[in-house]
Amino acid sequence: MKIKKYQAPSMPEAMKKVRSELGPQAVILQSKTVYTGGLFGLFKKKNIEVVAAVDPAATIPLKQSETKTAPVFPIQPVPQAVTIPDDFKREMAEMKNMIKKLKNPASQEFFYPDAIKPIIEKLEQQGVSSELQQITAKHLLEKWSIEKVEKVEEKTVKSWAVEFLANYLPQAPSIEKAVRNVYLLGPTGVGKTTTLAKLASKKVLEEEKNIAFLTADTYRIAAIEQLKTYAGLLQAPLKVAYSQQDFKDALLEFSQADIVFVDTAGRNYREKKFVEDLQQLMASRPKQSVYFLVLSVAAKEEDLQEIINNFASLQIDGFIFTKLDETRTKGTIVNLMHTNQIGTAFVTNGQNVPDDIIKTTNNMIVQSLFED
Repeated sequence: MKIKKYQAPSMPEAMKKVRSELGPQAVILQSKTVYTGGLFGLFKKKNIEVVAAVDPAATIPLKQSETKTAPVFPIQPVPQAVTIPDDFKREMAEMKNMIKKLKNPASQEFFYPDAIKPIIEKLEQQGVSSELQQITAKHLLEKWSIEKVEKVEEKTVKSWAVEFLANYLPQAPSIEKAVRNVYLLGPTGVGKTTTLAKLASKKVLEEEKNIAFLTADTYRIAAIEQLKTYAGLLQAPLKVAYSQQDFKDALLEFSQADIVFVDTAGRNYREKKFVEDLQQLMASRPKQSVYFLVLSVAAKEEDLQEIINNFASLQIDGFIFTKLDETRTKGTIVNLMHTNQIGTAFVTNGQNVPDDIIKTTNNMIVQSLFED
């Protein structure tokens, strides 16, 4: 029995080699895809590897008439005496392991160089979507290729990743001079009223702004009382709007204020009906206004996405994520920013007013993904 291994760019070319050297009676024992060459484990060339065998004693010359009808590559049963060499078995086991890794999109260790692996693994641990992982990894590989660095430190690759994602994600609006009305929207239980008080306190205590409060949260008596307490401490006027006309009248009355902070009702906004009710109340959007959707980063990402979808008609300008202190993973933030192309303006990390609120930048958000 004669056994031989062949490599070629395609299966037809490999079979051509087998037929040319071993003849039409050859038996294919094994075929697989292999990768050769490359640089730093990348850009490898794909080939087909075929293991073929032939029994010289079984080779029978064909008659002239038989050559016209005989199949080009006749399939012959493998003789029982044939044994597959151990090195072929090992190669098959390795190939199965490689295929297993490829079936898992998050497991890229087979492809990524050692310096890039920890960065992608950290993104995965933080709950960053596989799409963003792959986009980032592609950029890092391209960056490495451009830099022409054979060995690079992990901290350098991390800086590449932070810079790329910070620029890739959408930016959030600020509440500076151009903004006069700040609306906070969002479901119940996310700390919307407390967040409103934090924003207002910063403007009064740090920038000495003249502010006013307007609330439409007439469903919860406690919310109105809570806002009255903050308004008294900040010596700011407060109006409660029960209708669209109340809204218009209050905004007109507060026309001399530097900024009006508007608190809306907290409802289960996974239900579109409640969003429609809110839309009717705020039918006209005043100029120089910004709408922030307040969400808890500790909630399930799919539930948050459903809420965002329902609020799409209100043209949300930016996110405020609360309860950052209640979770160790921040991937939900960047995933929702990427999916909805909406930036994050603030995050809160506690109940203290006005301290536990942070004006964010994309760089800060991405850096937090790599914190231990």
